[in-house]
Order: sequence, then structure tokens, then C-alpha cells
Amino acid sequence: MEPSNRKQRILAAIVELYNETGEPVGSKRLAEVLSATEALSSATIRNEMAQLSEHGYLEQPHTSAGRVPSPLGYRYYLDHLLPLRELSREQRARLEAQLRERAREPERLLENASEILADLTGCTAMCVPGEQVQIKRIEVAPLGRTMAMLALLTTGGTVKSKVVRTEAPLTAETLEAFYALIETHVVGMPADRFRCGPAQVQSLAAKAGPHFLAVAPLLAGVMDLAQAAGGREVLAGETRLGPAPVLPPLLHYLKQNANPTQLKVVLGAEADPSARGVTMVVAPYAIGQAQGGLLAIVGSIRMDYAGIIPSLQFIAALLGKFLENNAE
Repeated sequence: MEPSNRKQRILAAIVELYNETGEPVGSKRLAEVLSATEALSSATIRNEMAQLSEHGYLEQPHTSAGRVPSPLGYRYYLDHLLPLRELSREQRARLEAQLRERAREPERLLENASEILADLTGCTAMCVPGEQVQIKRIEVAPLGRTMAMLALLTTGGTVKSKVVRTEAPLTAETLEAFYALIETHVVGMPADRFRCGPAQVQSLAAKAGPHFLAVAPLLAGVMDLAQAAGGREVLAGETRLGPAPVLPPLLHYLKQNANPTQLKVVLGAEADPSARGVTMVVAPYAIGQAQGGLLAIVGSIRMDYAGIIPSLQFIAALLGKFLENNAE
């Protein structure tokens, strides 16, 4: 059943009152709230609530109690009735200043975005890099004859580095041979799928001919960095979900249904039966024209959607912009 305009107004009022108080909503309280826009008797409201209940939009926890939104009721409200609050100029400026503090440190930037969201919403926040994050660039900075700093940059803006010792001097010819192998066999590969064991490292390094002893340790270092850079989520405010172990199934759902192109609100029961009463709001962030990953808020189904969604979208857009700048 598609609710009539009156039923939609009643459903929206029940969701918003329940989100605010956590208590079942009765017809008398509903009549008071709706009186500002239309005069409805308690009897009329009770009849409309009964019909909404019959079609699954409302639930009645106790025989004599008022009604609460069902998952179907929440789903309809979120898809059709939710009014969003626009962020003020001051709020935007404050959030951008907070995120800019770590804008030059990609890994800290992901952590900072999650921490800001967790503090702002009072919920658990997480950042999940996209599955298609690729190795974009690798740099070697010699620190001595047989020691160098190796740095790896992904298209997701993540930077990983480590010091590597080689078994032969790092000459200009050695570095040229290393970069030639990297450009041909490594750059452009998905970071989380780059698997290169000792035998493969030896085989690839053999292509460098006389530079084998210096190139092999560098390639092994690249393998380590790629595995560390690929697809690891960042969490903030995990304890705010309480003792219920709902985060693992929601995280699994997020990874299995990743790559959305627009914001998505997932009711916990839609993802896993154990997560009923919880909601996950997911927003993608793009890095230039490429997909970056996902930012998500996980909290009570009674969360402040109207305020949380604009904040999440704004921070996701900022995150993508800062990561794009770092990847240039």
C-alpha cells in the first residue's frame, strides 16, 4: 500500500517523535503535534495509525501502548519523507578546518575524518578504502650506498614507506632498472591484490640482469608496502554501539555491497538479523574521477538523520578533494 498524504504526515510525525523520545507515540500526543498544520481528531488519527499498522509501517510494542515505526516504516520515511537540514557556512568552515589539519598525511586524514564524524554524531564512524585502489607511484630515495627510503602511493591517496637495505650499491643504473620493472609490472595493479612471494620477487628481479642484488630487496619492500596499503578500514567510536557485536556483520555487508555511487541508508535488519535497531549511513568519496572508498556512520535507528546525512556528505566530499590533492 502506498500511504496517502495524510498517512505520510502521520508516519513522519511518529518517526520523528519516536527518534526524539524513544517512547511509543499515542494518538493524543500526535494530535497535539499535528495541530499546527491540520486539525485531526484522536479517533481519526487512531484509525489512520491502525491502517498503517495493518500494512506493516507501524508496530505496537504493547496492547495498550502507542505505536513505533517498523523497519518498513523507517524505510519509507528515509526514502520519501526525510527532510534534510542544510549545513550553515560556519559549520562547513569549521569541519573543513578540522579536516585540513591532517590534509597532507593521507593515513591520518582517513583517521581524522572518522574521528570528526564520530564526535559530531555520537555514533561509530568508519572509513573503508575502495576495492579498486591501485598502486599509483613508487619512489626511491637513497640514504646511503646500500640503504634507501621506499615510498608507495595509491590512487586512494594512501602513502606507505619503509627503509630498505640492499645487497649491492644503489647506482643510477640500478634505480633506472628498478623503475623500468615497476612501471611495467607493478604500477596500476590493485594494491590489495598485489601478491608476490619470494620466488616471484626473484623472478622479477632477474629481469634487472646485473642489478639483481640491489633490485630484489626493493621489490620485496614494494610487496610489503602494497599489502599494507590495500583496503584496510579505519574505525572511530566503536564502543558507542554498546556490547552487541553488530559491527562485524555490518562491516561484512559493507564490503560485500561496496562501490555505491551515492549515499545509502541501510537499516541494520536489512544487512543482518542481529543488527535490528541499528542503522548504517554510507557515503562514497571520489578521488578525482576515480572511486576512493566509503565513509559510514553506524548508530541507533533513532539517529538524527536530518543532521547526520548532510554532515557525512560534506566530509566525504572534502576527504576526496584532499586525497586528490595529495595524489597529484
